[in-house]
Amino acid sequence: MHTAIIIFFGLILLALMLFIGEKIGFPRQTLAYSFVVLWLALTLINGAVGMVNAGQPLSTELVVGSAVFGVPVAALVLFMTMSTDA
Repeated sequence: MHTAIIIFFGLILLALMLFIGEKIGFPRQTLAYSFVVLWLALTLINGAVGMVNAGQPLSTELVVGSAVFGVPVAALVLFMTMSTDA
């Protein structure tokens, strides 16, 4: 359940960054790179907390962390490809 909550948080963070960033006037590419860096840092922190506090092994955290990082980034890639100005 924790994994689903964190993935949901990532999707909400992505939506907020894109919405607010575009309202402020940042280009989408800058927002995309910023989100990927921020989400990677938050995913690594989440994995470290899982290892230290919950006692999860590194192999489990790598698999779960890949999903936690990958789903919002995949949504970002899908959004970027679907919303190109052509």
